[in-house]
Amino acid sequence: MKVDMSSKAVTMRLMKVSQLRRLCLSLGKAKPVHAREENSGRRPVADDKKP
Repeated sequence: MKVDMSSKAVTMRLMKVSQLRRLCLSLGKAKPVHAREENSGRRPVADDKKP
C-alpha cells in the first residue's frame, strides 16, 4: 500500500489532525451531560415524557 505524500495530501492530513486536536481539547473541557442538568435545575429528558 502506497501513501500519497504529495504536498496537497500532506496538507489535508495536517488539517484533519488540527481539527481533531481542537475537538479533543474541547471535549476535554466539556462537562458530562448529567452534571449540566443538575446545575441548571431542569429535569432529565426521560422525566419529560408523558406515560
